[in-house]
Amino acid sequence: MAALKFIHRFGAIFLIIAATFVVYAPALRNGFVWDDTALVLRDPLVRSWRLIPEGFGHFLFIDATGSNFYRPLQRLTFTADYAAWGFGNPGGWHFTSIAIHAAAAVALYALLRRLFGKDRWPVTAAIVWAVHPLHTSAVTYVAGRADLLAALFGFTGLWLALSENKRAHILAALCFLGAMLSKESGSMFLVIAGVVLAWRRAPWVRWSVLLVAVLSIYGTLRFTAHKTPPPQPRPSPLYARPALIARAASEYAGLIIAPVTLRMERDVRPGPAPLLLGVLLVAGGLWWCRRADSDTRLALTAATVAYLPISNLLPLNATVAEHWLYVPGAFLATAAALSLRRLPRAPVCIVLAAWTTLLAVRTWTRQADWRDQRTFLTRTIATGGDSARMRVNLGNLEASKGRHETALAEYAIALEHRPDLSFAHLGVAAAQINLGHFADARAALDRTAGLEAEKLQLRAALDFAEKNIDPVPSYRAAADLSPLNWPLRRRAITALAQSGRLPDAIRELHTFLASQDFRADSWLLLADLLTQAGQPKLADAAHAEAHRCDVRLAR
Repeated sequence: MAALKFIHRFGAIFLIIAATFVVYAPALRNGFVWDDTALVLRDPLVRSWRLIPEGFGHFLFIDATGSNFYRPLQRLTFTADYAAWGFGNPGGWHFTSIAIHAAAAVALYALLRRLFGKDRWPVTAAIVWAVHPLHTSAVTYVAGRADLLAALFGFTGLWLALSENKRAHILAALCFLGAMLSKESGSMFLVIAGVVLAWRRAPWVRWSVLLVAVLSIYGTLRFTAHKTPPPQPRPSPLYARPALIARAASEYAGLIIAPVTLRMERDVRPGPAPLLLGVLLVAGGLWWCRRADSDTRLALTAATVAYLPISNLLPLNATVAEHWLYVPGAFLATAAALSLRRLPRAPVCIVLAAWTTLLAVRTWTRQADWRDQRTFLTRTIATGGDSARMRVNLGNLEASKGRHETALAEYAIALEHRPDLSFAHLGVAAAQINLGHFADARAALDRTAGLEAEKLQLRAALDFAEKNIDPVPSYRAAADLSPLNWPLRRRAITALAQSGRLPDAIRELHTFLASQDFRADSWLLLADLLTQAGQPKLADAAHAEAHRCDVRLAR
């Protein structure tokens, strides 16, 4: 009997893993898209295991717009991927994400078995959650890995917290810490753990101590890490929040039940119909919770706790996002599976099998939307995500290929959406400089608000192209406005060296490296400048430092 149970559980785990890899297999042919360029390709802290401690001391988006995202464990997995695959094999990075998603689904299955017993409904919930296409924006998108890691640590922590072994409770606390270090919303697992332990009537003294320890460690790491404050969006007024909550609920419900049109860029739908539907859904959820048995009520409570941070109860940088439902969706799938126990088995199994098959097919086909940057942007726009942000990125892509006229057309559409979007005006200015339309470039810069460092750098390039004015002073001034911005500093140092002031360039680069010695690109530039200055031994030493910061540099 014990052997039969083991085979049964192993078969369930194999089925979960196999289903996950089958539906996500096309992602292995995909490249890097969207924020992958900032979090993978341009993050200097993922290029060497020696930089792991440094990675815990920085928020994400080091060389991009500032963020509130402190996710060192996500960066840690990127470090492992870079060592294994480099940037030339994005399929390896996608394989890692799929494997973590499969592991999270297995952890969910193990948790549900420990909570509710029988195999049939836990494995059903885990498979439906694993193959649901709503989660492609977390799994197929390398930069979305934070959701996967938070779920894996969170589900594992809950499973360990339910153990009778006291040592397992310490491991559970470490898992909850891992969930928080993977993504900020991982903190909700602490609340869910409190709900589950109260349901199990577990003693609170030990857990209170562990909770204080976890929060203390996390707070120490987060609040001592270096960050660049991001632009603060204007929060919705309090009186508008209930309507936003209702509209978001209706949007998410549609995506869960019929995930046909999926896209990265989306917003709540305006109008009275989504508002009314959202109110009815909230009321229906309350009715469901009231009529449900204790197991289902526990799953619904956990789903609600996980959902609250994304419900628009608090200000967010968007109103809805598909990947935000990654963890709440697991508990919602569990509640739905547990509720189905009361219905006749045969028709339920037929309908559930058909729906799960449709979900799996949609997930499989969705992978093609993430094939490369151009495909991702154009399909997002075509499916309703025609935002200024998408158009600017498409314009930047066209400009990088030398198609500046096409880029200008995309920037123009972006400015139709948002006339005050500074990034679009900067893109216009850069494209006009490359086309030799200097008056138009100057007009675009005059319309740019904020982004003073970037604007000053472009103005220097414009003055040089139009009037042959030395750009070096302006490049240096732009770099001084944002002293930790490496692309700005690199351009200033390179221009300084090209103007014949090699010793000054070397001195400035040394000053920069004193505060940011983890950049392989900086050390390589220093080695090149030292070689030009006829100092081969110092150049060799700089090369050695570059190799310390990048394990894949060819010697």
